[in-house]
Amino acid sequence: DDKFGAVEERPSGKLAFHIDSFKFPDDEAVALHNVHFELNQGETLGIVGKTGSGKTTILKLLMREFEGYDGSIQFGEHSIDEYRKTKLREAIGYVPQDHFLFSTTINNNIAFTNPNTNKEEVEHAARVANIHDDILTFTEGYKTVVGERGVSLSGGQKQRISIARAVMMKPELLMLDDSLSAVDAKTEEAILEALKQERKNATTIITSHRLSAISHAHLIIVMEEGTIIEKGTHEELMALRGSYYEMYELQQLEALVEQGGEQRE
Repeated sequence: DDKFGAVEERPSGKLAFHIDSFKFPDDEAVALHNVHFELNQGETLGIVGKTGSGKTTILKLLMREFEGYDGSIQFGEHSIDEYRKTKLREAIGYVPQDHFLFSTTINNNIAFTNPNTNKEEVEHAARVANIHDDILTFTEGYKTVVGERGVSLSGGQKQRISIARAVMMKPELLMLDDSLSAVDAKTEEAILEALKQERKNATTIITSHRLSAISHAHLIIVMEEGTIIEKGTHEELMALRGSYYEMYELQQLEALVEQGGEQRE
């Protein structure tokens, strides 16, 4: 619930996340401890770590899905619990791994948060998310219905429509929660490049198992059992030769094997 006299403006600006400890309600175990990072407006944070390491928990706290932690989360001028919750949520575009699409047209799915929009804006968001060309191949284009009575989409197509929907919000903070997992590396690269152009002054957080999705980030944190075990840029983490380095080397190797041992350029 909102505090009395909650701030009515949509937050923007610097993000300062300082959690000493957090437990889920009715849970004995600590879900996050000593998780500290700061992001300036326009920067990208990459969060990596195994399933259950606390990546999504960080995002849930940022959206105020849970409160009651030791520490503080500041977004712009105020701590996040001082904003009206609807204003906070308006500022955050969240794309979960298991994307939810409505049984309506692709156009309406993308324009969901912004029903008064025009065709150009919808198509622009679709281009950023690298799904525009796919949509044009469907019989009804943007009027194609998704869901039981309509076209069945691949996991990667669903993810990209969800990303387009979040782009439409023009959020101050865009959070991609492992939401590039179903697209191939080439598509991922195209989406990240387009987002970078689109969101020069806006902040982005990406959680991923694939390090290629976050290697460009201004700051990367490596999570394990609810805490940060390494943090820095890609170059700094590679120089550490710790967990991140090992993950990166392993994934490079797997990529080589997948290419059937083709020489990488």
